[in-house]
Amino acid sequence: MNSLILSLALLAPAQPKTDPNDIGVLPVGTDGKTLNLDFETGNLKDWTAEGEAFKGQPIKGDTVFPRRNDNRSRHQGQFWIGGYEKLGDKPTGTLTSAPFKVTHPWASFLVGGGSHTLDTCVEIVSGKDVIFRATGTDEEDMRRVSVDLTKFKDKVIFVRVVDKDAGGWGHINFDDFRFHEKKPSFPERPKAELPGVADAYKHAGLKPLDAAKAMTVPDGFSVTLFAGEPDVHQPVAFCIDHRGRLWVVEAYVYPRRNPAKGPILPEKDKALGDKILIFEDTDGDGKFDKRTVFMEGLNLVSGIEVGFGGVWIGAAPYFLFVPHDEKTDKPAGEPKILLDGWGYQDTHETLNSFIWGPDGWLYGCHGVFTHSRVGKPGTPDNQRAPINAGIWRYHPTKHVFEVFARGTSNPWGLDYNATGDFFIEACVIPHMWHIIQGGRYMRQAGTDFNPYTYDDIKTIAVHRHYAGANPHGGNGRSDSVGGGHAHAGLMCYQGGAWPKEYHGKLFMGNLHGHRINVDVVTPKGSGYVADRNPDFLLTNDKWAIPLALRSGPDGNAYLIDWYDQQICHLNQPEKWDRTNGRIYKISHKDAKPVKNLDLSKATDDELVKYQLHENDWYARTARRLLQERAAAGALTAPTRTELVKVLSEHKDEAIRLRALWALHVSGGADNDSVIAVLNKGSEQMRVWAVQLLTEANSPQVAAVCKSYLNDQVSAPVVRRAVASAVPKLAAEERWELLAKLVSHTEDATDHNLSYLYWYALEPLCAENPAKALALAAGGKIPFVLQSATRRVGALGTPEAFDLLTKSLAEAKTEEQRVAYLHGLQEGAKGKRALPMPKDWGAAFEALMKSPDTGVRQQSLGLAVVFGDKNALGTLRKVLTDAKADSAARLAALTVLVDAKDAETAPLLQVALADKNLRTAALRGLAAFDDAKTPAAILAQYANFNLAEKRDAVATLAARAGFAKELMNAIADKKIPATDVPAEIVRQLRGYQDAAIDKRIADLWGVVRESPEERKKLIASWKSKLTNAAMPAPDVNLGRTVFAKTCMQCHTLYAVGGKVGPEITGANRSNIDYLLENILDPSAVIPKEYAATRIVLTDDRVVTGIVKSEVNGVLTVLTERETLTISSKDVASSKASELSMMPEDILKQTSEYEFRSLIAYLQTNGQVPLLATADNAKDFFNGKDLTGWDGDDGLWAVDNGEIVGKSTTGLKKNTFLKSHAAVENFKLSLKVKLAPNKENSGIQFRSVPLPDGEMRGPQADIGAGWWGKLYEESGRGLLAKEGGERFVKPDEWNDYVVEAVGGHVKIWINGNLCTDYTDDKLARRGVVGLQLHSGGPLEVRFKDIKLEVLK
Repeated sequence: MNSLILSLALLAPAQPKTDPNDIGVLPVGTDGKTLNLDFETGNLKDWTAEGEAFKGQPIKGDTVFPRRNDNRSRHQGQFWIGGYEKLGDKPTGTLTSAPFKVTHPWASFLVGGGSHTLDTCVEIVSGKDVIFRATGTDEEDMRRVSVDLTKFKDKVIFVRVVDKDAGGWGHINFDDFRFHEKKPSFPERPKAELPGVADAYKHAGLKPLDAAKAMTVPDGFSVTLFAGEPDVHQPVAFCIDHRGRLWVVEAYVYPRRNPAKGPILPEKDKALGDKILIFEDTDGDGKFDKRTVFMEGLNLVSGIEVGFGGVWIGAAPYFLFVPHDEKTDKPAGEPKILLDGWGYQDTHETLNSFIWGPDGWLYGCHGVFTHSRVGKPGTPDNQRAPINAGIWRYHPTKHVFEVFARGTSNPWGLDYNATGDFFIEACVIPHMWHIIQGGRYMRQAGTDFNPYTYDDIKTIAVHRHYAGANPHGGNGRSDSVGGGHAHAGLMCYQGGAWPKEYHGKLFMGNLHGHRINVDVVTPKGSGYVADRNPDFLLTNDKWAIPLALRSGPDGNAYLIDWYDQQICHLNQPEKWDRTNGRIYKISHKDAKPVKNLDLSKATDDELVKYQLHENDWYARTARRLLQERAAAGALTAPTRTELVKVLSEHKDEAIRLRALWALHVSGGADNDSVIAVLNKGSEQMRVWAVQLLTEANSPQVAAVCKSYLNDQVSAPVVRRAVASAVPKLAAEERWELLAKLVSHTEDATDHNLSYLYWYALEPLCAENPAKALALAAGGKIPFVLQSATRRVGALGTPEAFDLLTKSLAEAKTEEQRVAYLHGLQEGAKGKRALPMPKDWGAAFEALMKSPDTGVRQQSLGLAVVFGDKNALGTLRKVLTDAKADSAARLAALTVLVDAKDAETAPLLQVALADKNLRTAALRGLAAFDDAKTPAAILAQYANFNLAEKRDAVATLAARAGFAKELMNAIADKKIPATDVPAEIVRQLRGYQDAAIDKRIADLWGVVRESPEERKKLIASWKSKLTNAAMPAPDVNLGRTVFAKTCMQCHTLYAVGGKVGPEITGANRSNIDYLLENILDPSAVIPKEYAATRIVLTDDRVVTGIVKSEVNGVLTVLTERETLTISSKDVASSKASELSMMPEDILKQTSEYEFRSLIAYLQTNGQVPLLATADNAKDFFNGKDLTGWDGDDGLWAVDNGEIVGKSTTGLKKNTFLKSHAAVENFKLSLKVKLAPNKENSGIQFRSVPLPDGEMRGPQADIGAGWWGKLYEESGRGLLAKEGGERFVKPDEWNDYVVEAVGGHVKIWINGNLCTDYTDDKLARRGVVGLQLHSGGPLEVRFKDIKLEVLK
């Protein structure tokens, strides 16, 4: 066995702080004195250093955590070797100990740092042979490694610490070499559960030329450096002009816009502003040889394109045009602000990715967390176009701005294919989108501006570039699937110089994966499906950040690289490295160099011929030049004739489309002869006929659309084009076209069409509800009918209710009746005591005959709203019937609460004793001002679980009278003060009641109002959290604190609420970011999360985010639930200047709990939460597998029982694993195993392993094993006697496991069968229920109760 294999075989990760009973001893030298192998002398005594790597060592204290909050040194004592801490990665050298004799059979030491097998490692050497070698794992955290030295007893060895690597993670950490008498056993350091193996990159911080050489591309390709620092820094956007020159934006202002007014900085600050550079390769060798500064002093530039005699620049809040002097390459005049109102709340989601479209418009992207209201300077706000996610366009000669499509997340890359279809990439949400005019797409956050959208178009990607269950959890772990969720730059390759296999594929930068991904798009229905191709380019470099790529005149591609060790957006300018930036050229060996190019000198006829060029760059650029000449009146007469000839005669559809686009931009695509050609053309020709005729406001568009839809072979892509055109037509022209569109049954399952049809029909529902409803009902698209009924219902008028009720009574199918029912519900939402519609009797009778219980229950609810007193009585009976179905009782409860039925409050107070109704009853009681409610809640409070306690406290804070009872209960210690979340304390302060305020001050102190005080608090906590002398925080406890204080609003690792932003992808490793957002959350409040305090007419107070206000109904998202409130019930509402996230979180937690919360927030993946007395009641909820992870094909909940079942048997063990980690506990349950000959078990204090197994103690179940204690993936059988004699085979058996420290007891059916003490047992870990490998089996667990012991 070679030394490397040996070292891997012996690695045993462990907590640096060892077991007190096995701390080991330091070796002694030849002089009999203890050697300084733990560096506690504070110097390198007994060591010899060679090279520069270990100058200034050892390090005192944990210097890692203050500089990067996601790692720690985890050293022993005071001093340690930290290879990076003094001089970084670049120096190399070795550190060799004095020789010493092996006096014990085992040894251990701490190692961390880089993972370079031979170049960053710790070696144990005997003579000339390396007998053991260990490396770090690309994290600073050191872990303890065990070494078997049995064969080397009494031989002389020495330790050599090696650092031969100067690249990324080119350093080694080391500490505390010790001998041990027996194989050391150290508790494993808690690690996050991550979706895959940590991504490894060979390089970081390379010089530009070296970075290009380090990249991997397919055979036949090469990467060369076109330009790099110091010639270019911070490249954020670029374009290519008609001479093949690169115009590059250098972004120095990002991430904070300079507060100066206007797009140009004052003269004194110009050197600090953004620049636009022009790079030119005059000799065609692939490297720039001329660099020109076109302009500097710009403010927050994010987009650029050239054309029409100047430069188009996005610099929020402005969209600019700067005229260009071709002779001097300098501005030919002052910048002209064409549009303003662009937001920059999030400076990495501003207007970006400019590109000339095939139709002559300039297109661009916009992100979701930036809120823009765009218009020409001086445009009133109500006439501006809002956009906060999507694609926009601007016409260069008509000077018209449009939002082209809405939705997605933060697209930063846009291109179109040979048929003119646009695609974008996105971050966080799925990455690939086909963009259609008028489309509304899935959003990362918020809702569409149109509240009647109801549903949106989804991704075309059938794959993801991240591993694991959620995007951010895959960061750093997604190499095998594409690198990660964040993308920038998009190129549809049509350059003609690369092999055919690449033509038409979509290339995009992957930021966390430091590579270029490739998607292949395949037409399907009206759109496309995108699937993954092999990654095209691997930078192999952790600092590489590919932002944009485009192909040029020679068919090769240019790639700009921001190049920084910081990947994610940070708002702190000092975090960004301003010294880096690269432009690479990706070339194929068969591509021919191009030089001395200038398409502006081409004749009109030559520009027409360029439409036939195999490289689409020529066709695009020539098309723009034709458009410029046409706009200037300089186009020669035969030009359009020649283009019509190409359109009519060329055999290649792609060429014909180019000719069509060129005709359009030059003003000649809407004449009769062209239309005649298009009518005889292919599907794509018809698509563009519709689009361009609509664009030109042609009077023929409706007739053309109608003729295409009358065609028996009408294609989905044509119907897509018509659907996009319909909203731009006159109202009277839309009806017939829509009726034809919705008649296609196959379109109901198309990726786009049902949505586009609905978006087109929606405005007509308000204009003529009866006609719109009849059209939808007569069609074949269920989504259109469902949406139309909701939209008509949302009108809320008596006429709308009458129309829906009449339609329901006359409906022929159950599907239609349910659709009309939902329309009535939409209209009744948030309302009470509406007039009974005409024909309600017949409609209600039809609904009550439904075979669906849910439909009948919902119908009763509507009957209540329409004043049916009998329905109220029926619902009360259902609610109070303990034998009735739980779902029916909950539905009845909901209706009665919504109706504010005066007799319901006492029923809800009784329902608090029922676990199935408790949550709904607690929330419902907030709607009633009943004096008996506080006492009823307090009487049951001790029986509530953690979530129910939150609901109870929220209800008790909902009214001033209730709040006083809450404060009394806290004072009397019936409710712990720590059970009251900070947001509730804030709501209580809002009553401005002297008695309540005094109680608050006594319990929690006064609120900190001063920003200066908050800054001091943040600084104080930063000092505490970066103090290495403080006890190590507990990440498991941190998750428990998160669950109690944060999880109801925030999602982390796919678990939590949606009230506040998802924080998995936030900058959690940065301690400043965390403290500022947690302790001063109101400093900056994103618009989506601004809170409103609403006082209702019955004095109830609701604090939440108003998501919408439509037709007199407010939809309000609170931290617990979503409420619909009639505007008539609102006495007052006031937008809060404070965030929904409270500032008083420290009043809920101890100092150690808060430190542990911060530590949990800085983890790289999910960890178990620590079981406590508070959350033990949530261990198993009796309903589903919330709080557990397992194979849903093997594990389920049935009638309150956890059931594990395999009908075919298993080849390997499988486990249902709890989210909770236990320490000292008592677990009681009933278990039934069938057949008894098979095997199961209860893991506890265990660790899930990557292969699906678990490691830790197990209370065994099964013939021959009942009641025995077994250490899974460890020492095997520990307690052998067991309790076989107490078991009732194939029946239910009471099973109890109790563990306190190293002492474990197991009872079966009340009989103690194992009483075992073992100091080596794990002290903390999760619970797992086992299905053992073997034959078919079923195991059931019920009456599960966890008790946390001291």
